[in-house]
Amino acid sequence: MTTTVDEVAPDIFRIATSAPGQPVTFIQFLIRDESPLLYHTGFKAVFPDTLEAVRRVIDPARLRYVSWSHLEGDECGAVNQFLAHAPAAEPVQGRLGLQSAADFVDRPIKVMADEAVLDLGSKKLRFLVTPQVPHCWDAIMAFEETTGTLFCSDLFAVSGETPAVTDQDIVDQAMAQVRRSPDAFPIGRHTAVTLRRLEELRPKVLAGHHSPAYLGDAARALRDLRAGMLDLGGLPA
Repeated sequence: MTTTVDEVAPDIFRIATSAPGQPVTFIQFLIRDESPLLYHTGFKAVFPDTLEAVRRVIDPARLRYVSWSHLEGDECGAVNQFLAHAPAAEPVQGRLGLQSAADFVDRPIKVMADEAVLDLGSKKLRFLVTPQVPHCWDAIMAFEETTGTLFCSDLFAVSGETPAVTDQDIVDQAMAQVRRSPDAFPIGRHTAVTLRRLEELRPKVLAGHHSPAYLGDAARALRDLRAGMLDLGGLPA
C-alpha cells in the first residue's frame, strides 16, 4: 500500500492511498488554513497511513473540521479516530445525513444548510446538498470559493491508480466506470439538475475521491459527464 501527498491547489492537499488488488484509489483532501479541514477520512484500516500523511502538512491536532460526502467507509470510516487526535475538531455534514451520521460519529455534528459557507480563514467552503449525486441519499459536495476547487466526491471515478493531477480528458474513463457499476449511480432527472448546478459554479479544479485532480475545462467536463450519464439513463440532456 502506498500513500502520497500532493498540493493540487494553493494549500489544498490530495492524500491518495492505493493498494494492490483495489479497484480504485482512495483520496482525501486537506485544506491548510487558520481552521484546517479534512474532507474524507478514508477507511479505519488505513487510518495510521492517512494520519501520517496529514502530519506531513499540519499537526493533526490542529484540525478544526472533518467533513465527508456521504456515509460510507471510504468516505468517513476513520472520522472518530481523527476526532480523537484533534480535540477542537467538529464533524461537518448536511442535514439529510444527520440522523445516521449522528449515531456513528462521537461528537455533535455541525450541520451545514445548502449553500452555507464555512469560513476557514483565507478559504471559504460552500456546502452543496446533492442527494443521490453521485450516489447515496445523504450526499453533499463542497466548493472552495477562493481557488475554485470543487470536491466532487465519486463523480469522475476511474479504475486503478491515478496521477495526482491531469488536464487530459477524464470523461471517457469516468463513463467507463459508470457503465461497469451502473447500480452505483442512480441516474434520473435529479442528475441533470445537480450537474447543471455544478457547471454553473465554473470550477477550476475537480477534486474527486477516486480520480486525479482535474485542471482542465472543468465546466465542460461536467457538461459532458451529464450528457453521457443521461444518455445512459435514457433521459434527455
